[in-house]
Amino acid sequence: MKAVKTVGTIIKILLGCVVGVLLVYNAYALVARLAFGNGMPTFFGLGSAVVETGSMEPEISAGDLIIVYAEDGYSVGDVVTFLDGASGSYITHRIVLASDGHYATQGDANNVQDDIDVTDSTIVGKVVAVIRGAGGFVKFVQSPLGMFVFIAGGAIIWLLTDLLSGKFRKREKETDGEKGA
Repeated sequence: MKAVKTVGTIIKILLGCVVGVLLVYNAYALVARLAFGNGMPTFFGLGSAVVETGSMEPEISAGDLIIVYAEDGYSVGDVVTFLDGASGSYITHRIVLASDGHYATQGDANNVQDDIDVTDSTIVGKVVAVIRGAGGFVKFVQSPLGMFVFIAGGAIIWLLTDLLSGKFRKREKETDGEKGA
């Protein structure tokens, strides 16, 4: 019984940490987007995005989650995410030419270079990780319904660990003992 209680406590701590981190990150991202107009906020130099197109196939596909990291400089061959000032959208493409803080980029699946002046100041960061197919899950978790489901699921797991550890039975016995007195 003590092992079940210990496992339940560990699950609650992990659950609390995960929910706490998600809530803090989502609140930070929301404030950065709405208050400061930053469409792709970074946290300690790290940012993430869900890829919308297949322009970087086969290395990066639509629906993949990418993690980017802001670096001091970038070189030919780096896959970077940058802001296209004309369209206001973020693009993830490979650097094909570099010269004095200006870069030419191109999607791996595209036949021509981008007609965009990419500079150090428009680059959010270099792609350091690709999580295949995780974009749908991330979009869901960041939606109001997804946050509700995630928090409700956490609450259910919390209650189940209480039930399995016998906390409710102890409370019922304590309440019954008070009535008898």
